[in-house]
Amino acid sequence: MHEKPSRESMRRILASCGIELSAERLALFWRFYELLARHTRALDLSRLTRFDDIVVKHFADSALVPALCTLPRPLLDIGTGAGFPGIPLKIMLPDLELVLAEPRHARVEFLELAVKELSFEGVQIYPHLVSAHSPLEARGVITRALEGADETLARVNHILPAGGRVILMKGPSADEDLGELGPQSAAHFALVDDREYTIPSTTYRRRLLVFEKTSSYRKLTYRIFTRQENTATVITSADNRRFKELKKMAGGGPVKKTGAVLVSGKKLVLETATRFPERAETLVTYDGYAETDAGMNALVAAFAGNDALVILKKALFNELDSFDTNAPLLALRVTEPPEWDGALFDGCTLLVPFQDPANVGAVIRSAAAFGAGGIVMLREAAHPFHPRSIRASGGAVLAAPLYRGPSLGELPALCARHRDSFYALDMRGEPIGAAAFPERFILLPGVEGPGIPRDLPARRVAIPMSGAVESLNAAVAASIALYAWKAAHTRRF
Repeated sequence: MHEKPSRESMRRILASCGIELSAERLALFWRFYELLARHTRALDLSRLTRFDDIVVKHFADSALVPALCTLPRPLLDIGTGAGFPGIPLKIMLPDLELVLAEPRHARVEFLELAVKELSFEGVQIYPHLVSAHSPLEARGVITRALEGADETLARVNHILPAGGRVILMKGPSADEDLGELGPQSAAHFALVDDREYTIPSTTYRRRLLVFEKTSSYRKLTYRIFTRQENTATVITSADNRRFKELKKMAGGGPVKKTGAVLVSGKKLVLETATRFPERAETLVTYDGYAETDAGMNALVAAFAGNDALVILKKALFNELDSFDTNAPLLALRVTEPPEWDGALFDGCTLLVPFQDPANVGAVIRSAAAFGAGGIVMLREAAHPFHPRSIRASGGAVLAAPLYRGPSLGELPALCARHRDSFYALDMRGEPIGAAAFPERFILLPGVEGPGIPRDLPARRVAIPMSGAVESLNAAVAASIALYAWKAAHTRRF
């Protein structure tokens, strides 16, 4: 004989199943039942229609779980349907942080209604199918008879941190699930609890499987209008003012106007944002960007938390990603180097005339490595903060002792002022190994192609070569000269 629906009969059935409820919790279960009864047929919420079946197989089955295992928080209930087990769990544990994931529109409408009618706080609804690319984060996942254990573990692996748990509410034949676990599941998860039980006062046999994540693997996917919609600036049009600013940075626009540069390359972005947090302005990524690196995911989260994350349509991002890195770009605030006063620095004062940004970046990297006292950019040189310079320098330009200097035409006067301390790299000069560099000196490599101006009265030094090639790359030649100076200086001291 089946029970007639009533609040008292619900209390009695749940009590017989080992679930004693306060008046407040009983009222919530009863209100939830009323919503189910009213909307099940129209919205296809459940195959169960009899009152006692709903109370035992939906309510009691779900409400017993907190007595069987600890529930991590936040908890993601995937394939929740009409809210099972999530809503009964929330009734039993009012402070539970819960995400109800359900892709079917009609059921999502019901979940929204139920959350409102039950006055829940700390409950979110994810109206999509949970997949290996879903932009979700949780410490625990629970599901009830959704699919095989192996499929579920693969589905949620990217969501959980190490130590996160997956709770599977299964029937008595769960041995099949365990036998079908594949190598990927075994590599990332361990079964930490396997509990067989029967719902009290029934013949309804159940089995609870609890898996703990043993690896640190995380893969987060960043999308427009999903998890980041309230914490990211979304740009979908090339006419957007902010996008136009970013495009100027990507093209090496004047630093005086932009006030910032774009840093590219995953490793360099991470290092730069960590080294110069006060100058890191914006992190730019794209719709669909997926990342498994914990450091980069933490960086994205930090920028999102500071309202400094920008998500672009992929086509727009491609216009900024000049080096095809497919990784986030960092907008970094910079200022123009100060004007050089003509005084020599300790050790080497390097004059940089190169017009190729890659050569500029490469020679600044070498100058920083060998400890040049100052690096003076001649007016003809490419800007040290050009994206190609930054990339070629491995970020060294961002902390190097840079100065703005004179033009090539002004060098004869400078050379006359520092005649005994002015060295120029010239293929026709004396071997650099014979040069005795003073404590303070100027080193001028030749411009790509033309080399050193003929009328410059500098002491000319050359890098010996075998003759197999006509010349060296300008930045390479300058780097060798810097090494020769550093090696000689080290031997002397």
